[in-house]
Parts: sequence; C-alpha cells; structure tokens
Amino acid sequence: MPNVIKATNLTVTKAFGKFFIAQDVFKKVDGTEGKLNYKVWSNTPVSEGQVVDVVGNASANVNEFTDQSGKHVVYAQLSINAKEVKVVSAAPVPPSSNWDTF
Repeated sequence: MPNVIKATNLTVTKAFGKFFIAQDVFKKVDGTEGKLNYKVWSNTPVSEGQVVDVVGNASANVNEFTDQSGKHVVYAQLSINAKEVKVVSAAPVPPSSNWDTF
C-alpha cells in the first residue's frame, strides 16, 4: 500500500501544467527556520502564492549530478501524487501602483 501523506498550509512557490512546487516553512528544534519543498502532481489549477492542503501518495527520489564548477551535488526530491488539493487562501494581490498610467 502506498504511503499517504497529508500536508497542510503549504505555499505554492511555482505552478506548472501538471504539477506545482509547494513549500512548508517550519521552526527547527534549534529555533531556526526550516523549509521543505514538495513537488505536487495534480490537475487542480493553482497559482503562485496560494496556500494549499494536499492529500496523496508520497514518494522520494535521490538525485545527483556534477554542477558546472565540478561540485558533486546530491539531494532528495519529495513528491506527492495528489488525490486532493484544497486551496486554503488565495494568492496575495500585488500592491497597486500610485503612479498614473498614460
């Protein structure tokens, strides 16, 4: 049986056609801020800046490559194949300009 995850109050940082990147910001034990990014596969339309709750099957992949400077990079990519995406709050509206348009 696949691992089911429920991730709440994630902020959409990038939105594409079939997936989006959602970020969880949390406080670490030492008091510093931590960030965890999920790649969420879903047909639900979302916009950058929206806050969402996601329920789905979780998976992780380890990726590695050598960057242009020759440094070996290894990272884990966490993914959620979303069964449900609920928009909790809309993206903030950018401030309007006080300048007159001509």
